[in-house]
Amino acid sequence: MTDKPRLASRRRLLATTGTFAALGIAGCLGDEESGESESDDGHDDDHDHDDDHDHDDDHDHDDDHDHDDDHDHDHDDGPVSEFEVLDRDHDEDVLVYVHGDHWHDDPLVVPHDDNLSLGAYAEDDHGDEIELGDGVELEAAVVDGANEIVEFDFHGDHIHVHGEEDGFTDIVFKLVEDGDVIYETPELETEVSDHDDHDHGHDHGDVEELKILDRSEDPHEEVAEYHDGHWHGELPHVHVDDNVSLGGEFYDDHGDEIHVGGSEEYELAVTLADGAEEGIVEIDPDEHWHGDHVHIYGESEGETEVIFQLWHDDHADWETEPITIDVEDH
Repeated sequence: MTDKPRLASRRRLLATTGTFAALGIAGCLGDEESGESESDDGHDDDHDHDDDHDHDDDHDHDDDHDHDDDHDHDHDDGPVSEFEVLDRDHDEDVLVYVHGDHWHDDPLVVPHDDNLSLGAYAEDDHGDEIELGDGVELEAAVVDGANEIVEFDFHGDHIHVHGEEDGFTDIVFKLVEDGDVIYETPELETEVSDHDDHDHGHDHGDVEELKILDRSEDPHEEVAEYHDGHWHGELPHVHVDDNVSLGGEFYDDHGDEIHVGGSEEYELAVTLADGAEEGIVEIDPDEHWHGDHVHIYGESEGETEVIFQLWHDDHADWETEPITIDVEDH
């Protein structure tokens, strides 16, 4: 399978990383009200905060708010390098996760007149897990001006999100230490709906069906269908030094089409299956993937296998089992 970041269920052991104060990064996002040093004990502030990140003494912790310049270059993206929202009712499945300045697999779907029990997995910029619940707590809030259609109950290492009425809103998750917000996520689109299967919402990792279309026909002809883990139909033959143009239609487990190509963030992809015969077909992602369709070129006569994928940014969110393709000489 192609590498896909945390779309499967995963549990992690909690690392004994301590709080953010123990990592010396609380000062990066601390209260900036004070413009001058608050300590007159004579220690050298310029060096204490470059070299000593233990902050064992109380006066060290007080002074770290005055030395943002010493750390800004290390924490341009904040003290959290990885943040995932986990479904506590379903083996801590990853529902949505932060990638850079945006979310993947959004929107988060909350059931109407019910609640989601959500945990989180977070790593600091050293790659260490941030333990939640004792010192650092998980919270969330509706973005200012967004629809107030969800309510939150905080429980330290997890929260309950209750859907009050159908619709869309935007929320943010926060990590809070000693009453201070030390990390806040980008805005996350959130849907409150009556979907029976809200656990994965529209994360598009749960493709129910894929239809492959032969684009040489007008209208395009469906030649193969992937459903319940196996194929029906077959791919058209391709000739040596020629190609076939294949389109794809993806459908989720609600029967809704997952649109690909154009301005969509997803696209149809195809690649040689693991262990398949090489040298029979040529597939170049840069040249032969075109959003809503792909080209497979024939190199030499023979038979090999390919897989189709729902491609998102630089990885596959979902892929099929292999299907055979035949190359014939003229």
